[in-house]
Amino acid sequence: MTVTLSRTTLDVLKNYATINSSIVFRKGSTLRTISNAENILSQFTSEEVFPVDFAIYDLSQFLSGISLFDNPKLDFASDDFVRIAGSGRSVKYYFSDPEITLKSAPEKNVKFPGADIQFNLTAEDLISLQKASAVYDLPDMSFQSRDGKIRLVLKDKENDTSNTYKQDIVGECTGDYSLDVKIENIRLLPGDYNVKVSKGLISEWNNTTLDLTYYIALEPV
Repeated sequence: MTVTLSRTTLDVLKNYATINSSIVFRKGSTLRTISNAENILSQFTSEEVFPVDFAIYDLSQFLSGISLFDNPKLDFASDDFVRIAGSGRSVKYYFSDPEITLKSAPEKNVKFPGADIQFNLTAEDLISLQKASAVYDLPDMSFQSRDGKIRLVLKDKENDTSNTYKQDIVGECTGDYSLDVKIENIRLLPGDYNVKVSKGLISEWNNTTLDLTYYIALEPV
């Protein structure tokens, strides 16, 4: 069976390579990844249906190889490798040992405990927050709610005199909270997201146009 990867799936896989360098593809259309620290997990439903389970040790290399071909097709006729072909050229890319990449293969869905803070975040707002974090060297973001109002605050928790960057957000909350996440863990495909934050120290980021969800752990209080 041959599979042609869409631009969207390729973009998601490139993003997944920033979360974990390895990946295990399961038979079907659900792709999952998890960071080595197990504090970032993501799930995506692709338009492609993969006919077999297979493991890729170096996802970035795999994707770079695909980019060498025009309109490449992935042929899964072998249990040991995938043949990538296009424009009269081809390569045999061997699968890795599933045992080596097993940690990069989450199989269960996350049970989100429920949102204590919920809001929509545009792609522009997300980029602005990431840029401000880099410019002002602020590694932490706090989800703050008070008197029904929500604010995102960039700061350095280890430096009481650090700069702070604040952005007011329209959303809903169940009370007054201050919950923190490391900016470096917000490794999302660019886009608009519905964000849910739980006092159980986990956040859920749902892409508003794709069947793509990230679960990012929050920092201990």
